[in-house]
Amino acid sequence: MSKRGLALFLTGMIIIIAISVTAGVRSYNDEQRKQASDQAQQELNDQMTTQGWYAYEYHKLEDSTVTLFTNADGTILGLGIMKMNGEFSSSTRDTIEETPFDWAHLGNGTDEYIGIRLNEQPEDVVYLRLQASGWSKIYTVNDPQDEGYVRTYLITLEKTLRGDWTLETLDHEKNVLHSEQL
Repeated sequence: MSKRGLALFLTGMIIIIAISVTAGVRSYNDEQRKQASDQAQQELNDQMTTQGWYAYEYHKLEDSTVTLFTNADGTILGLGIMKMNGEFSSSTRDTIEETPFDWAHLGNGTDEYIGIRLNEQPEDVVYLRLQASGWSKIYTVNDPQDEGYVRTYLITLEKTLRGDWTLETLDHEKNVLHSEQL
């Protein structure tokens, strides 16, 4: 084999080794993040259960897990967040009055969430609209093409809730079903 052929061969081997090492490190890091996220969810579940709460669902986000939860009789709705470093915070809201939907807000300056529980005819709610003066955003909750529907929904906010905000449930034609000022 000539010197040029040997140099090309060695260069190719170095490139293959570098790609393999990079892929291996990325795979290892992804697995570590998944294990940390699973552990945070388990710790959050343990904390909820110990305090007598029941989780509707968990949302795994980039560096935390958020849960929408209630008490045994469904008269309190809450949001909890467990960071991967073990930091926990929560917010609860009394929902004794029967309303078309209940909501809870959790915000700590860097993370802002609104959890919604649909109480009346959740199968008819296709969209949620969150709006404030000069700002509005629509979220698809239930795709009319799908057979099933959800009863709960989590909104991750880009803005901190300040001033007057309104949350509306909308049908498939975006007609307002119910509206509540937050």
